[in-house]
Amino acid sequence: MSLRLRLVATLGITLMLLWGLTAAWSMRDLSTQLDRSLDQRLAQSARMVAGLLDRVPASAWNGEAGEISTIPPLKGIACRVSSLRGQVVAGTHPEMNDVLAVDDEGYHYRDYDGQRWRVYTLVDDDKRITVADRLRERAALLDQVRRAAFYPFLLASIGSLIALWWGVTRGLSPLSRLQRRLMSRDHDDLSALPIRSLPGEIRPLIDGFNILLARTRRMLALEQRFTDDAAHELRTPLTAIRTHLQIARRVNGDPRREAMQQAEAGVERLTKTLDQLLLLARMESDEITRGSVNPTRLGEALEAAMVETGSRDRCHWHASVERLHVALSRELLVIALRNLLENAMRHGSPDTLIEIEAHETNGMAVIDLVNQGETIPPEQIARLTERFHRGNHPQGSGLGLSIVEAIATRAGGSVRLASGDGIGLRVTLSLPLA
Repeated sequence: MSLRLRLVATLGITLMLLWGLTAAWSMRDLSTQLDRSLDQRLAQSARMVAGLLDRVPASAWNGEAGEISTIPPLKGIACRVSSLRGQVVAGTHPEMNDVLAVDDEGYHYRDYDGQRWRVYTLVDDDKRITVADRLRERAALLDQVRRAAFYPFLLASIGSLIALWWGVTRGLSPLSRLQRRLMSRDHDDLSALPIRSLPGEIRPLIDGFNILLARTRRMLALEQRFTDDAAHELRTPLTAIRTHLQIARRVNGDPRREAMQQAEAGVERLTKTLDQLLLLARMESDEITRGSVNPTRLGEALEAAMVETGSRDRCHWHASVERLHVALSRELLVIALRNLLENAMRHGSPDTLIEIEAHETNGMAVIDLVNQGETIPPEQIARLTERFHRGNHPQGSGLGLSIVEAIATRAGGSVRLASGDGIGLRVTLSLPLA
């Protein structure tokens, strides 16, 4: 069921129910008021007759014999005048004397010849006046009133439904225009939808859709970037591996073993580069939120990173490292520290120690890794976190510092690099404290 039809059906049924209840209540009230008005008419008729009979000679009420005055009967209306002793003086329906013989003053119901009558009796001095009307006439009058009210109600109901359909259609026209706009877009058009001139109720939906489009564009860009990086970086080691394997097939002895070793080294490098590419792609696509994971003890993560890189003998760390807890998962913290240690071991002087310090500043855990080596020019420092920038050390993948920066940025931290004054490279990693 379409939204337009659902709205019209829901609102129309609700409107008809409310109007139906209102009409039923009005008809019930109208019936009550009509009965009350007709009862008042009976009473007024009895009083009118009493006023006319005040001119009748007193002998008619004192028991003197006389003829009974008969008034021509009217359809559905009866009247009888009698003395207090029961002598009938005048009446419209002689055959209904038993029905009209009511001693008590007030309203009563009586049945005659299968018809029900409403009777009112008035006692005025020495006379008793009884008037009655048939309920069938009352019912016919009420039916006429109901028919007179029903047709305007029916016309108003049909008009309201038409107006409701028109109003809902006009109110949903922005959705129809939006649908036509989406249907006419190219399949590769991921630009944001305009929200100008749209109703306020639709704007949150369009905002959410635009956010989804932006995420889709970003994911496609990341996918394209990963594909380009993989095609660029994996081509060289694959070519080297194939060359060494071809050499191994043609020679024997030590040259064969050396070619196989070179091929294995190429496979290892290829595997590591691919792992780094996948890790960087995950870092760029995942949202790492602060406080969403259990805190990690910095000393424990550093210990795991030194074991993986085999750099324990070359590292010197201060006791402050053991006291800090970082709001980052253990896996990501170990990856960041491992990449920093590998970078320091690869590019630092082999006979010097890697100094590791940590302290707390403004709710952040600040970790410094310092290795000795040649001073790096400022223009090279700015490019160290670029993808595949290896500088003068082609044996690396060029992704280690890029991954560290991606982890720090998405965790709400930062990475700063510095070189000079006898320091080959100082890496300052800032991460949120737990």
